[in-house]
Amino acid sequence: MLPPRPRGFTLYCEYGASGVARASRKGQIPPVAVVPGTHKPAQKPLVGFYRWRVISLELLGTAAIMVVYFLLRGIRPDDVDGAVARSLHLIRFEQQLGLFQEARWQAAFLGHGWLMSVANWIYAWFHYPVMLAIGLWLVVKDPIRFRFVRNVMLVSATIGILSYWIIPAAPPRLMEAYGYDYGFIDTVHGATSDVNYFQPGPFVNDYAALPSFHFGWILLSSMAVWTNTTSRIVRAGAIMMSVIMWWAVTVTGNHYFFDMAMGGAVVVLSWMFVGAMGDVHLRSLPSATVAKSRELARRLPLRGR
Repeated sequence: MLPPRPRGFTLYCEYGASGVARASRKGQIPPVAVVPGTHKPAQKPLVGFYRWRVISLELLGTAAIMVVYFLLRGIRPDDVDGAVARSLHLIRFEQQLGLFQEARWQAAFLGHGWLMSVANWIYAWFHYPVMLAIGLWLVVKDPIRFRFVRNVMLVSATIGILSYWIIPAAPPRLMEAYGYDYGFIDTVHGATSDVNYFQPGPFVNDYAALPSFHFGWILLSSMAVWTNTTSRIVRAGAIMMSVIMWWAVTVTGNHYFFDMAMGGAVVVLSWMFVGAMGDVHLRSLPSATVAKSRELARRLPLRGR
């Protein structure tokens, strides 16, 4: 049950923005609308020009975050010896667990040229373009939920930057160049590659392998789609995105299983952290205030003054 309303106040959800204004002019209710439980004036609905202004600011803010992330990742000086040594430790760790199967996975597909072309294409173009498409869909659908996912990405990116600077690791595709041949072949960046995977020079860091956000952020995209639709088909597609990316990253020799598992773990923990933080201004946008009050109005009876 909602608590009794203080005299002189009304619930925003009873009238909506236009209803409050009309009733105020007629002298029926005071001109201040209060969201249940907050005693703060509700903001105007997220519609029209104002809605697109908010969407544009969200997108620009996210783009700025990504640029800073890539620059901080790219300016890290190479620590080749440390990165290779760390990857050797990872290989031994996986071997002890019986999980070092990445080279076998790649060998099973190398003889199938068309499948490797698909894997190369997925690695190169099924990552950031897909993230962009899902981000555009979500920010138009609900800027509040977009902001939540964006904040999860921001937290995970912060963890990633710290990891890339403190514990750089070499990807499987580079191990042979440093005298450790486990059978990996660089099918995306190598001379025989059939895909153009363009990365601006300042953004490149070959030793930013742990955690793998090539998998982790596709998992985040899958989680974003799953939690924002009830369609079984769309949700199945969201799951397949992560499964396919895990396969493509492995058979192209770009990450170990451990790298991807850590990328997924960082994303899941970041999601839990942002959720546990509560509001953190996620609900400061007007649409959420209106939606929350209307939802309360639908579920709970309203008391008279």
